[in-house]
Amino acid sequence: MGFYGIYCMSHELSNSFVPYRDIKPGNVLLSSEGHVKLADFGVAAEEVFGHNTIHGQAGTLNYMAPEMLLDRDYTAAVDWWSFGVTLCKMATGKSPFQTGCDLPKVKKSILKDQPNIPGWISSELRNLLRKLLKKKPHKRLGINGSIRQHPFYASIDWEELESMGIPPPFQAEPESSGDLNKVTPSFMEVLQNPSEDNLIQGLSYINPSWKE
Repeated sequence: MGFYGIYCMSHELSNSFVPYRDIKPGNVLLSSEGHVKLADFGVAAEEVFGHNTIHGQAGTLNYMAPEMLLDRDYTAAVDWWSFGVTLCKMATGKSPFQTGCDLPKVKKSILKDQPNIPGWISSELRNLLRKLLKKKPHKRLGINGSIRQHPFYASIDWEELESMGIPPPFQAEPESSGDLNKVTPSFMEVLQNPSEDNLIQGLSYINPSWKE
């Protein structure tokens, strides 16, 4: 997905009006045209606009902002934090904080440690990550200033990006009809020729016509 994905995610967030609360690589998907989209709005906060706040933990621990872990009221600033963590993983392959199964250590790292940002990435990207990963939410980029004005995005035409006029650098190849024949032909036979002998067991609902 590369840096095009980073630009698109920045655009999605800068147009967001409510806390999304679950930004992570697993929720960043590609459309059929190759454009980046955020998915899974199951924990998004409704009717929390502007400076209004919400309370309660939601999302994935490794991407939670300090104020959420401390059970404080928060705004969409939590999304800029989790975007910073996601951006760091996309650019470097590693989280800027402790990860693993030791949850207390992960939480302590997020609350106390300075982000571990590799020196080999560009100075503009390092600066962007530091501004997104400010412990105090009111100092975080996205809340304190517009992310669109950061030097890292100097080459981006935001109007073109918003209208999807910038061609995606990667586009998945569609599956051919021949590929479908390799998947589960027996399942296709069940759908085309239902009978008492090949009913799918365990379904909560079975069409009565299948038993005719």
